[in-house]
Amino acid sequence: MYHDAIIIGTGQAGPAFARRLVAAGWKVAIIERKLFGGTCVNTGCTPTKTLVASAYAAHVTSRAADYGVTISGAVSVDMKLVKAQRRRCGSVAQRPRAVAKDARRMHGL
Repeated sequence: MYHDAIIIGTGQAGPAFARRLVAAGWKVAIIERKLFGGTCVNTGCTPTKTLVASAYAAHVTSRAADYGVTISGAVSVDMKLVKAQRRRCGSVAQRPRAVAKDARRMHGL
């Protein structure tokens, strides 16, 4: 099978570059090693990951004394702020499906 270009990775630049090449009439292949959408969407700033990060921060802080760190007062979590952080990252969560849909529409792939 012949391709004019092979794009490695489906992160931010890969699918956009593939779209431009297909629009220019090139036959393009995309190779993704692991999860479609790249690091940002799958293991970076997604709503679930922000919640996990908040929980981890609270856990580590609650064990500060085990590491010789003294914190005066109890550790608490402000869920309003946690949810606000999740919402800030929420728009990214839709990206893998959108990228996959765009790729299926590219006839040159």
